[in-house]
Amino acid sequence: MISQTLNIVAPIFFTLVLGYWAGRAKRFDSDQVAGINELVLDYALPAALFAGAVRTSRVALLEQGPLFLSLLISIVGTYAIAFAAGRLVFRHDLAAAALQSISVAFAAGVFIGPAVLRGIYGPSSAVGIAMIAIVLNVLVVPATLVLLNISRSCPTDKASGSLFVTALINALKAPMVWAPLVAIAWVLAGAPVSPIVTSTLGLIGAASSGAALFVAGAAIAAHKVRLSTEIITNIALKMLAQPALYFALVMIFRVIAPYANEGFLLTLLPSGPIALQLAVRYKTYVSEAGSTLALTTIALVVTLPIGIYLIGAR
Repeated sequence: MISQTLNIVAPIFFTLVLGYWAGRAKRFDSDQVAGINELVLDYALPAALFAGAVRTSRVALLEQGPLFLSLLISIVGTYAIAFAAGRLVFRHDLAAAALQSISVAFAAGVFIGPAVLRGIYGPSSAVGIAMIAIVLNVLVVPATLVLLNISRSCPTDKASGSLFVTALINALKAPMVWAPLVAIAWVLAGAPVSPIVTSTLGLIGAASSGAALFVAGAAIAAHKVRLSTEIITNIALKMLAQPALYFALVMIFRVIAPYANEGFLLTLLPSGPIALQLAVRYKTYVSEAGSTLALTTIALVVTLPIGIYLIGAR
């Protein structure tokens, strides 16, 4: 188990630390970091999401409704709790509360899920990753972008109906949102996809995980990692509440193995780097998002072995 955990965790930490070192050494200025950030968000990640989703079996996608519901409720539930805490407890504005929510709810399954699951379950893990990608990139990311766009257009947080529609349209224009939507529609329609398409998109898509972690490390280097009541709350919601809620839902919806176990491991993953990337793009909540990312990633060293032990994975 120790060897298995190290094989999964070591590349994640190495890439984060490498980006952190590059940031501390001033090898990349703020414009260069922002450029790599945009490369990931607008090009590499959408390509990876599309290529991964279209390789998913239509039958498996339709049969795993209970898995989808478990992931949906646990992720959206922790998003709502974090948003309420951000607004009511920590008194954040709309943008900061949205970024706190995605820092908590966005498990890094899209970025490092393949490395974690495929080493344990093989190709079948594509279903769990596709499910969490749908929830995160079709629901959580658009919701966050809508809130961020409303906050940018209306600093008083009193949005009109037309402003909400405009923000929603702008969110749907983001490649990381419409790419998985198109892919899932394609799979559900039963349309064949040429291997040329997936291999072509896979080349740039393969850069998404490494580049996202690298730029996250560089962004963390620019801001001091700190521990506060808010950061502790974020860590507890992400690493404890989300997996616990998912586990309860699996029992209720009777999700079958191995899909139930895959989903559990996905919810145990740390905060995804996209929260920090959006914080950098919108220039708010950067230090808090960076601290949440760094400390939940460190917590993975403890939670992942426990998770593997609990599900009896070999």
